[in-house]
Amino acid sequence: MATVVLYDVDSRIPNLALMKLSSYYKGLRYRVVIEKRMVPVPGDLHLASAVFHCERSRRKVEQLRAIYGNDIEIGGTGVDLRKRLPPEVEACFPDYSLYRHDRYAVGFLTRGCHKGCAFCVVPAKEGSVKLQTGGFDDFMPPGQKNLMLLDDNLLAYPGVETLLDEMVRRRYAVNFNQTLDIAYLTPEKYALLRRIDYRNARFTRSRIYFSCNHCGTVRRFFERKEMLRGFGQDAVCVVCIYGFDTSLAQDYERWMMLRRLMLVPFFQEYWPVPGVPPRVPERFFDMDLDRVIRLTFRSNGQNWEKYLRWLNRLYFATYGRYYLPLVRIIYRYNKKAAIRRFLARPELLTTRLYHSYGQSAGISRTVA
Repeated sequence: MATVVLYDVDSRIPNLALMKLSSYYKGLRYRVVIEKRMVPVPGDLHLASAVFHCERSRRKVEQLRAIYGNDIEIGGTGVDLRKRLPPEVEACFPDYSLYRHDRYAVGFLTRGCHKGCAFCVVPAKEGSVKLQTGGFDDFMPPGQKNLMLLDDNLLAYPGVETLLDEMVRRRYAVNFNQTLDIAYLTPEKYALLRRIDYRNARFTRSRIYFSCNHCGTVRRFFERKEMLRGFGQDAVCVVCIYGFDTSLAQDYERWMMLRRLMLVPFFQEYWPVPGVPPRVPERFFDMDLDRVIRLTFRSNGQNWEKYLRWLNRLYFATYGRYYLPLVRIIYRYNKKAAIRRFLARPELLTTRLYHSYGQSAGISRTVA
């Protein structure tokens, strides 16, 4: 029996494309195996999928190419935005047994987004919002009630009310994995969403996801604050990208909105997509840094700490010094012993702020 080897380069959830490929080739009576290590595996056909365009994923792709040369086909958003599954593969029902997975189904009802955010590959890859499938039965196994939706901008689809109503009627527990767009949250859509059993990615608690990646979006959250409260205490999580094109003051405006509305934050560092490097302003530190680092959140503290670590690295890259109050805040709870490597280099520390609000913005840069 001929063998197809599928490489999952970097998926954090069962890879939908690989599961469809598995179904297709099993239908042709191939033996299908999946491999997450970048090691040679005997087979007649080798295929790989890379979702992310980050350094770690690129290294893995290079490893596969070093092993197989031109004898492997590698696709996915992390490699090529133009490459698509053949129509006969796209039409296949996902083979969840490939991952021995039965906790939830994965799929798209719609594809695309018209908003054209510079940090996002979706408009270039998928175009504007359109219906993707014939319905839930294209990817929902019989008896499965947990659904992880991967739609890019579900609420922007003109017929979304029908889709939401069907989720209610089928009594699905739904994880809106790619977040919902607050700009399209109308009273009618809100009423339907409230009737859905919205869940986190583990399906262990109520959680509905929105995104706020631009300062211009902040007012929309305040305009809909009553609807957001209606989803329940600690039920609304807001994903916020940082490290792309916002300044410190612009970040602070978004963080304060999260605090005032008591929303659960998820701070996501920008991972560059092909051809779109970060656009962090040269004068990023445009407000009092102390006001930012004193912020606390009722939940997701470790995620906030990642943002503070990013600030710490950027501050050093900008001014050639680490800001000691920021370092102390980062290590007040976790990895406390790690602060010693900073305290051991007093020449690289300062207790003064070196930015446009300080006294000495022209300090020479130092390489640690």
